[in-house]
Amino acid sequence: MIFEEIVLHNFGIYKGRHVVKLTPPSPKQTIILLGGLNGSGKTTLLDALQLTLYGKFAKYSNRGNINYFDYLSSMINYHVEPSKGAALELEFKHFKNGKEETIRVHRSWYSTGKTIKEIVEVKRDGILDAIITNRWYEYVEEFIPAKISSLFFFDGEKIEAFADQNKAGALLRTGIYALLGLDLVDRLSTDLLTLERKRKVQLQSQETRANITALETEIEALEKKSTEIAQEKTEAQHRLTQAKKEQKKLKEEYRREGGELFEQRGDIENQLKTAQEKLFVLEEKLRELATGDAPLILVQQLLRESEQQAIAEKKANHLSGLHEELEKRDATLVQLLKKHEVKQSALIAVETFIQAEQIKRQKYIETECYLNIDTKHFVPLHFKQIIANTKKLIAQTETVTDEINACEQQLTSIPDPESLEGITSLLANIQNEIEKTNSRTKRLEYEYDVICRKIVRRKAQMLEVSETEMQEQFTNETTQRVIKHAEKVRSTLEKFAHAVTQKHILQLESLILDSFQQLIRKEHFINQIEIDPKNYTLTLYTATQEKVLPESLSAGERQLLAISILWGLSRASGRPLPAIIDTPLSRLDGKHRKNLVDNYFYQASHQVILLSTDEEINKKYYRYLKPAIGREYHITYEKDSSVINPGYFF
Repeated sequence: MIFEEIVLHNFGIYKGRHVVKLTPPSPKQTIILLGGLNGSGKTTLLDALQLTLYGKFAKYSNRGNINYFDYLSSMINYHVEPSKGAALELEFKHFKNGKEETIRVHRSWYSTGKTIKEIVEVKRDGILDAIITNRWYEYVEEFIPAKISSLFFFDGEKIEAFADQNKAGALLRTGIYALLGLDLVDRLSTDLLTLERKRKVQLQSQETRANITALETEIEALEKKSTEIAQEKTEAQHRLTQAKKEQKKLKEEYRREGGELFEQRGDIENQLKTAQEKLFVLEEKLRELATGDAPLILVQQLLRESEQQAIAEKKANHLSGLHEELEKRDATLVQLLKKHEVKQSALIAVETFIQAEQIKRQKYIETECYLNIDTKHFVPLHFKQIIANTKKLIAQTETVTDEINACEQQLTSIPDPESLEGITSLLANIQNEIEKTNSRTKRLEYEYDVICRKIVRRKAQMLEVSETEMQEQFTNETTQRVIKHAEKVRSTLEKFAHAVTQKHILQLESLILDSFQQLIRKEHFINQIEIDPKNYTLTLYTATQEKVLPESLSAGERQLLAISILWGLSRASGRPLPAIIDTPLSRLDGKHRKNLVDNYFYQASHQVILLSTDEEINKKYYRYLKPAIGREYHITYEKDSSVINPGYFF
């Protein structure tokens, strides 16, 4: 179990909302250190933890014999209106049935003027759990019983008192009984003793026999009535079945005569109207296509040929203007080549090329020009898209036209209302009969169920009265037998409790001795610890088997012994619970303080919360503990409230 966060709101000396993170950051930094001067609110924080968990069953530092709700009222911050109240929240993680779950307990209360109203809500994994909320006191006892809470939450200033023989014995008895479940054995023995004291001899009652006779007569009348109703119900169900068969035949005839089409006339007319509107829209779109580029689809080839003619005419006109200039250029080029006396083969090649070009130009120039149209007028047309759109609209038009024809055919086949009047009347009558018969059947079923339940109750009463009669006959004998066995059971329970205690005391003696030896650090000082199984007093033995009474120890040694008792009990519990220690080093001298710092705080638990003053965990001990400190806080009083800030005194 790990305490992750506690929230105080207007609680005690803490005004407003204060959030304290308690999760150790790593397994090696298990200590959460909170420092504060006396009166700053350290013990209030410990009280808040216990109050959140145990409510009215918690053990507080300053409650005394005060009423629980009076205590809650006194813990609302003095500077806050009582109607605003106070609240506490505690979030922790623990394992249940092998699965880790997060629990957040919210406990709040406020004054209504006359009383204190308390509200408790419990969330599991972030979701409000109504079952755990309603049974919180039972739930919390499963993982940290209130009776052993003092083993894990304790005040260092009061710890020395546990070294007293009587108080140590009471602590050991409470711890052992809670850990072993022997408190249940005690409770059972007490209950058995109470049963013995309350024995009574009951006389047989004549009234019991009269009650049985009256119940038998009533049950007989009820069973007769239930039989009559069952017969009526069977007849009504048979009539209902016949009426439904007749209704089915009439509906089939009604359908053959076109009754269903008659009922659907309005729908068909609406469907026809919708289809006609669709057809109008589609025809309008087709007309738009016809007035646009669509007709050009018919002359696609002619348009392509015209475009080619226009291109040819444009080229012919262009070459006509250049022909004379090109001939002059070609003649000049040939003269220039001859002048420079180029090779004869090159000259022949150039002349051949010039001649071929002239023939080619002449061919284009001879082109017949009759269109005289600029080629830019031939804009590319998307005939494929136009054709696809046209086909799609034509297909939709055909589909809608078929729908219109189908609707018109259905309308022509609808019969006249007068031809259906007779069968409609019969259907209405049979439907009315079915409804009445069905209603009568349900009423009879209800009456039958009521009588059957009444019969069951009367039979149960008769069985109870019969058992009472039999019990009355054997009261004296049974009572004596119960008393005899109760005495035997109490004796057996006493022996069982003694045997179980004796067995586990040996383990506890070893754990307390081991804890004390780790803390005291005196070799060959105490080598044995015995616990009396009757009164649970402690006896210590030295290495030479000399008895040492706890009273003969020094004050510091007695306090270390008390801590050893608590430590041993917590180790014996086997419960992985946090250890919370208020004023951990008070009343200890320097040597014993160092023993506690060196040997206890590191291994007291997987999570250790220390509430200390600056004189207990001072600079020296703070340096010793620093490697194991996961979080540290400083509690100070400012204005109307204590404040919790990160960091310690130093």
